[in-house]
Amino acid sequence: MSVNAFLRQGFVPFKEGVVDQTDRLTEIAPVLRERALAAASAVGRPDRATFIGIGASLAALAAPVAHLSAHGIPSVRLNAAEAGPFDENATLIALSQSGRSRETVDVIRAAPGRKLAVVNVTDSPMASAADSVLTLGDLPDSLASTIGFTASAMAVSMLAETWTDGEPSASWLSLGERLAGFLTVTSAQAEEIADRLSAASIIDLVAPADQYGAAEGGALLLREVTRVPAASFETRQYLHGLMESTHPSTLHIVLDGPDDGQIVRALGSLGRQIVELRTGAPVTHGERTLVVPVEARGPLEIPIFVAALLQQVALRAARARGIDPDEFLFLDTGTKLDDGE
Repeated sequence: MSVNAFLRQGFVPFKEGVVDQTDRLTEIAPVLRERALAAASAVGRPDRATFIGIGASLAALAAPVAHLSAHGIPSVRLNAAEAGPFDENATLIALSQSGRSRETVDVIRAAPGRKLAVVNVTDSPMASAADSVLTLGDLPDSLASTIGFTASAMAVSMLAETWTDGEPSASWLSLGERLAGFLTVTSAQAEEIADRLSAASIIDLVAPADQYGAAEGGALLLREVTRVPAASFETRQYLHGLMESTHPSTLHIVLDGPDDGQIVRALGSLGRQIVELRTGAPVTHGERTLVVPVEARGPLEIPIFVAALLQQVALRAARARGIDPDEFLFLDTGTKLDDGE
């Protein structure tokens, strides 16, 4: 069964992954920097880039793709299950933490042109199918991904910055320390969000297009760990009718964006439960809106800050709901390749 090979990589408890994450990011940042430089050099600066992934890996690609497109390298991000056919002149970058995601491996095996695999598990089918590999280095991760997600986002962001700026930003070296400070400052807010989540029947996560991965990854994490139905929406799309289904039992988690607070104000007028993750200037909303400042140093760091906060929330909410965050109801769904496939 495909799950057996997947499980052999080993997993740490979700709580351990959450608690140890900032220290691990500090440890691996200089190593990932050198690996990103090497991978970028091996592949060369692309004229166009196509990024593929699925699940949390797809979410981790959103901000780097937006960065590249904004800096002169047209890039797209595709769900591996929907991807293809590919232009042989475009560079394909495939992300799969396990290196065994069936859909992603199938695509990279069949695609023409230059192919770069970004993986955590170095000895994996996807790494074998690529021309070049950027590895996280077999980091111990939890089943509901913690360091696997944040380190993937960091690695692909470093790769993108190398292509646009010549090297990754020096700020990555201090990310772990700054993230630890952020989580300390927001600890009480994480507890309050967890309380609100435990009372909710559904969670809407909303983020602008260039940060949509933060909402995607957050929704997946909360579904996996807390088992509360959660969904992700792009900011402008949410304004086009999707917010009509709001209910007093809906928890809205909104990353500020191009609507200039319109979503938060509209929901607030109905007295809804709202958490605004704010990267811009501080604002004051109604008493039922909890504002959490996200003090990232740039757009590429935002998904990592959001993920780390929501991991803290998920851990607390799972505990309150009596759910084991390391127990999945559906583990072997055929999504991972077995040895020899």
